[in-house]
Amino acid sequence: MKIGIFGGTFNPPHKGHSRMVEKMAQELELDKVIIIPNKVPTHKRCDELADNRDRVAMCKIAFNNPKYEISTMEMDRETDSYTIYTIEDLRKKYPNDELYLIIGSDMFLIFHKWYKHKELLEQCTICVASRDNDENIQKLRAYAFEQLGVYMPQLDGKHVHISLMDAYEISSSEIRERINNDKSLYGLVDPEIIEYMESHKLYGYGKKR
Repeated sequence: MKIGIFGGTFNPPHKGHSRMVEKMAQELELDKVIIIPNKVPTHKRCDELADNRDRVAMCKIAFNNPKYEISTMEMDRETDSYTIYTIEDLRKKYPNDELYLIIGSDMFLIFHKWYKHKELLEQCTICVASRDNDENIQKLRAYAFEQLGVYMPQLDGKHVHISLMDAYEISSSEIRERINNDKSLYGLVDPEIIEYMESHKLYGYGKKR
C-alpha cells in the first residue's frame, strides 16, 4: 500500500492544503493519506494557535475524502512532535508499505535543518510541491544535491520527488490576517470552515461584536 503523510499546523486548513494533497494523491496513486495536525510547531512561533479539538474538526471538513484519515498522533504525543518520531511510529504500524511525506517547497529548502533529516530520507520518500517554473525547479534540484546529496536529473531522485503545481499563494497566517481585517475568504477556505470559525469565535471572529 502507498501511504501519504501530510502534517501541518492547519490553523486553519485552507484550499491550498487540500489542493496539494489531492494532487499528490492522484499523481503518486496513493491508497491512503494520513492528515496529521501538529500539537505545537517546532519550526515556527504561532500566537493564534487554535485549540487542538477545533483544528481537528476543521481538518475533517477540509479533507473530506474516503482515502483521507485525520490522525491526532502528534497531538497525543507527550514529547516534542518531531517528524521522525511520527514516521517511525507509522513505519511500525505499516512495516511493508511505502510512505510518502508531503511538504511544500519552502519547507524542503530547510530540510537539512530538520531533526534527524538523514533518517527521514531513509524511512520515506519526500514529496515536494513546487510551482511549475524552471527557476524554482532548478533551485529545488540544486538544493537536493548540495545539501542532501541527492542527484535529481529531472523531478525524481533517491527518496525525493518534485510535484509540479499551479501557484496558490495563500497561507494560514494570511487567512487569519484577512479575518482580522474583515476581508473576504471566498475561494480560499471551504464555506463550512468559515461557518465553523464564526460559530466557535476563532481567530478574528472572536473579536467581532
